[in-house]
Amino acid sequence: GGYMVKIVKDLVSKDKYKIKCPYTMEPTRAIVHNTYNDASAKNEIAYMKRNNNKVSFHYAVDDVEARQGIEENRNSWNAGDGAKGKGNREGIAIEICYSKNGGERFIKAEENAAELIADILKRYNWGIDKVTKHQDYSGKYCPHRTLEMGWDRFIKMIEEKLEDKAP
Repeated sequence: GGYMVKIVKDLVSKDKYKIKCPYTMEPTRAIVHNTYNDASAKNEIAYMKRNNNKVSFHYAVDDVEARQGIEENRNSWNAGDGAKGKGNREGIAIEICYSKNGGERFIKAEENAAELIADILKRYNWGIDKVTKHQDYSGKYCPHRTLEMGWDRFIKMIEEKLEDKAP
């Protein structure tokens, strides 16, 4: 226990709010994604902030850090379930990096993501049932590598981190 992944705030500029996170949000869940490429969290967030696509997420997590691009009280366009969808309007979206080729960096990124998610659950006083996957909202096979390696295995990782955080 005791270990917490480093969180670096690297927030989208206010002039991009109308594209990236136009709505205020009271989160009700976490949504797990895999990036489907092999870029670092820093690069994932930089790319998300720079482009003008209506695609966004709160955190990208790699083997070194968790990088936050959007405040948890703003929505993100992550879940593919439309402008009023629960995923897009109520979910804290977490992208796990290095998922394309997998390997050691992905293993570590997934561990860091489990740590971050356990921390989010604790902060909001949510149960493990609030951890959802992109697939639950749009049917997309995502988080693909996490699913291939076993969703229940990932949930157990989070539960172990939660036990570490028990008083």
